Amino acid sequence: MKRSKLSHKLAAAATAGVLMADSADALSATAQDLSNASKNVVTAVSGTVALISTLAYIAGAGLALAGIFKLKQHVDNPAQAPMKDALIRLACGGMFLALPFMMRIMQGSISNGDQGKANVANLKLGNSSTLFTP
Repeated sequence: MKRSKLSHKLAAAATAGVLMADSADALSATAQDLSNASKNVVTAVSGTVALISTLAYIAGAGLALAGIFKLKQHVDNPAQAPMKDALIRLACGGMFLALPFMMRIMQGSISNGDQGKANVANLKLGNSSTLFTP
């Protein structure tokens, strides 16, 4: 049990380290306004999208395969392996396989169909004094 907790802590630390290393440019001193800051954020997380897509494909294929095996176990012995276990694994696998497609759709809806980067050129930070006037 202790080994499992240690491996989870190490995995969490590695994930946090990777995400912090990618986002260092987003908080750099060259970001003078909201447009530059948002461009830096988009540039910093561009590699993370590909990583999430790859992990989603792997997890989706694994869960779909596990669902097929559980369905086979249910067919062989319905009393020992309920069908709900197989259906849950198949549904989760399908959701993971659909995640990269949905991410591309969301990215295209934000960036007017450009799949490369989100369009943040027209973002401007308004006068903040008008936000707090009574």
